[in-house]
Amino acid sequence: MKLLHTSDWHLGKRLERRSRDSEFDAVLAEIIEIARRAQPDLIVHSGDLFDRYSLSPGDLVRAMTSLSALRSVAPVVVVGGNHDSPHWFDVLNRIFEITAEPGAHTVTLVHTAADGSGGGRVLDFPTRDQTQRIRLAALPFIHLNRFMHLFPGLGTTHDAYVQGLRGLQEELLAQLREGYSPQRDVLVFATHLYLSGALLSGSERHLDVNGSYAAAPDDLPPVDYCALGHIHKPQPLTSSRATARYAGSPLQFDFGECDDAKSVVLIEIDPQRPALIDPHLLTAGRRLKRFKGTLEELASRAAEYSNTFLDVTITSQNLIPQLSQKVATAVPDADVVHLNEDCAETRITPLNVSDLPEEEPQLTESFRAYLTEHGTPGRVADEVLAAFSSLLHHPDGDEPPPCPAEAGLQDALAHPWTPDSTGSETA
Repeated sequence: MKLLHTSDWHLGKRLERRSRDSEFDAVLAEIIEIARRAQPDLIVHSGDLFDRYSLSPGDLVRAMTSLSALRSVAPVVVVGGNHDSPHWFDVLNRIFEITAEPGAHTVTLVHTAADGSGGGRVLDFPTRDQTQRIRLAALPFIHLNRFMHLFPGLGTTHDAYVQGLRGLQEELLAQLREGYSPQRDVLVFATHLYLSGALLSGSERHLDVNGSYAAAPDDLPPVDYCALGHIHKPQPLTSSRATARYAGSPLQFDFGECDDAKSVVLIEIDPQRPALIDPHLLTAGRRLKRFKGTLEELASRAAEYSNTFLDVTITSQNLIPQLSQKVATAVPDADVVHLNEDCAETRITPLNVSDLPEEEPQLTESFRAYLTEHGTPGRVADEVLAAFSSLLHHPDGDEPPPCPAEAGLQDALAHPWTPDSTGSETA
């Protein structure tokens, strides 16, 4: 049997306010064509279908169109990610139910439930020839705030979160084992999860890929394949219990992904046999590239950066006037996203200990000159300077000498004003 694994589309995501809608259209068409050629028995999307909870009409239509096209090939399951809205998943589920034709493949979107169940589901899918069955356990991303609501007795520590996830996975594994036939069934676990040891790309939401969310790869359930989402860099994960892989995002979203080859994953699995992993490269979408060198070197390599998003650092001995215009002229077919100048003339060189003067600078006199320059009145300047000097020269741990301003404040607090017997006010 065959399984097609994709993930982290992040429909609606932009690059520094630059729309990437045309790139999404191109790469989704490429994924659909791969599915049509491969004819998998099941298509799994492991989370972050969208980039934001609030959807634009274009993103909603793009998702519906793409999932409908994939549904014409095989059943589709989408697991909710940390960017996905459960409410919009409900809307899409209802739309696909209404538009489903008798006997047609299904689209099922699984999100975190609000009823205390955690949102995990077990789904069964027969293969095309009806001789085998895929048993899929889907566990969507669970935010820490939702987790504490679902499992209030476990506490709020990192260990408690991992313990709760382990419990949810064990529950799903127990359901997978109900009626399980080793000669017929293949077990698959699809989840949106951060596993320790995964290599980040830089475009993930940092709040959701920190130590609070990290689970160990060996905590994954013992199944034939784990379809992982959440990390945008495609990569396998070493686990003693399962073959596990992050499919990654279909486009490069951050300059930390410049060297990443994007793909979808075709997995061939048969009962009681190891899964065979076959990544299919995705070529649609503009590449993100970095350049560091002189303006002349950039111009000589202009063809290399045609139709790319570019992060440029120009090195020079002296400041270059109108640098942004000159860079745009040097690479007219690139979209310069970031521009930095590394100029020797303005570069700050850190001081060595040997560069420091032997005598301590007269900070008090420097501060007096500063107060004079800014027109501080003489009496106020004297009080401020006295306080500065006492703080500067006072040894740690000893009682500092009295400060005129502090003494005046203490006197005012000790003798607050009160009305006298004649009705006038005294201090």
